[in-house]
Amino acid sequence: MLIFEMIVGFIIAIIIYNIIHHFFIARPIDMGNKETLKVLDDFIDKLNKNLDNNLIIIEKHNNSVIWGRNIYDYEYVLKYNNLDEEYLKKFINDLITNFNNSKKFNHDIVMTDFFIRDELIHLDLAYLLNSATYEYVLDMKRLDK
Repeated sequence: MLIFEMIVGFIIAIIIYNIIHHFFIARPIDMGNKETLKVLDDFIDKLNKNLDNNLIIIEKHNNSVIWGRNIYDYEYVLKYNNLDEEYLKKFINDLITNFNNSKKFNHDIVMTDFFIRDELIHLDLAYLLNSATYEYVLDMKRLDK
């Protein structure tokens, strides 16, 4: 009888753990990712319109898989005909500044990485939704120095 009670207790503990994990960890992260994607996709759409609709999204990657849970940073791989790296980097930074100053969204966007490889633009954007993402951005800035 004692073994049966231990097995039932163990099963109940697993169920309670999964419920708590879902409502306090997984669900908030999913909601943060949805909000981040909405903001960053809106930014990329605005960038595309400013580049005469010639920008094509090839891939989009969630960098939290690499850097850890709760980091709201995404890599966009883009195709664009004019690959003048300095011009594009300055143009994107100016657009980010304008986008953040518009106060359309509650938090700021930051470009964490930018490079061109194999005629594709790799653009990493972070949405400063939480302290973990903010600390990630600070760490990335330290690496650039």
